[in-house]
Amino acid sequence: MEGVRTGDGRTVEGDLVLVGVGVVARTELAEEGGIAVGDGVLVDERLQTSREGVYAAGDVANAWHPVFGARIRVEHWANAVHQGPAAAKNMLGVDAPYDRVPYFFSDQYDVGMEYSGHAAGWDRVIFRGDPESSEFVAFWLKEGRVLAGMNVNVWEVTASVQALVRSSQPVDVDRLIDPDVSLRDLAAEITAPMV
Repeated sequence: MEGVRTGDGRTVEGDLVLVGVGVVARTELAEEGGIAVGDGVLVDERLQTSREGVYAAGDVANAWHPVFGARIRVEHWANAVHQGPAAAKNMLGVDAPYDRVPYFFSDQYDVGMEYSGHAAGWDRVIFRGDPESSEFVAFWLKEGRVLAGMNVNVWEVTASVQALVRSSQPVDVDRLIDPDVSLRDLAAEITAPMV
């Protein structure tokens, strides 16, 4: 018999075992320096730690995100690439809050996916297109606002999805799921300044 033996002695049979191993932020140096930590090094929207003049960026930074009104620690190379220059600007006295919408992508054989946003809690998931067709956009909503979107084999919509997320404004769900309504136009309508 092949399988996995659990801590309580049970054996779970199977042909394949897949193990997803995460990482733990290395915060020892920050802790020794008296810097506040919690699921990483705590930083404000300018990437400054609890110690004035000390900054953190990348996987270790648990940053206050002004768009989401919450702390977010993103373990992705793109976050490290973009947070580093933002931290440097802030160190040099340039006011540069880090407010990029988190973005991830993956290509799995004939399926390409792009995810934008941060949906820690939502009340509704809707689809633009048919998930069975492998060409659709999924949106995570809370109180009618788009928290995140994932396009699957649908291209050239990431900027529009990010604009919808960044707006923090309620959206007309019927128009959002209608493939005949341009996401670019919908995002422009929501983000247009009121006159």
